[in-house]
Amino acid sequence: MTLRLATLACVLLAAPFLGSARAADASVQPVVQLGVDVPPYYLAGGRFGEPPKVAVDPAYDALLSSRDAKDILKARDAIAARPDLVKPQVMIVLAMRLYEINQRDDAVFWYYAARDRFITMEMVLDMRSLQLIRSAEVVETFERAAGPAMDGYAYCSIARQAERENRAIDWVAGHPYKILGYSELPAQSEDRNAALAAAVAHLRDASKKKQALLDDPATLKQLEDARLANHSHERYCF
Repeated sequence: MTLRLATLACVLLAAPFLGSARAADASVQPVVQLGVDVPPYYLAGGRFGEPPKVAVDPAYDALLSSRDAKDILKARDAIAARPDLVKPQVMIVLAMRLYEINQRDDAVFWYYAARDRFITMEMVLDMRSLQLIRSAEVVETFERAAGPAMDGYAYCSIARQAERENRAIDWVAGHPYKILGYSELPAQSEDRNAALAAAVAHLRDASKKKQALLDDPATLKQLEDARLANHSHERYCF
């Protein structure tokens, strides 16, 4: 099994960091709407303010493609109420729409929860199987598309990012994805419960190691330099 987690150092150096004060580049605009296209599942609106076309789950597509912020919140509440069979890509779409209605702390939480739910899938199920490989490709595409904005905002505050990350891990541990127990889906090992427990332990260990790195002033300096170079502060911390 190949776990889709880069080394912690690479992840941290790629993540935006809270930039120090400096003159803003007038050509860099805040990212308030995500121009993400993952056809045929998600097509961003062609003009500013135009809602996306969403086709990730018939139960939520209409709400998640709505212009009305209240509908996005309805989708969030419905997913939170019955999350056992909600696909990771649905949660990422929810995160993107929450970002666009300026519920960005909530967006980060749901993005991390989606990412971590998928990691448990990778560690419990055989994602190379014919039944699952397409799902893996879709989630990976959504993660690559949404990740820069989610991390871009999350790392505006190191403490806030850590809180959202750890809360997402707790949520995934408390709401295991029901399909992990489906016997018709091939598993990595015979003991799926043990594999799930190991996946959650892996997530917690990775989070602790990352926080330890973030306690190192040299690592923070590298992050800040990367942050300043890619204008993440201007783009996401507003």
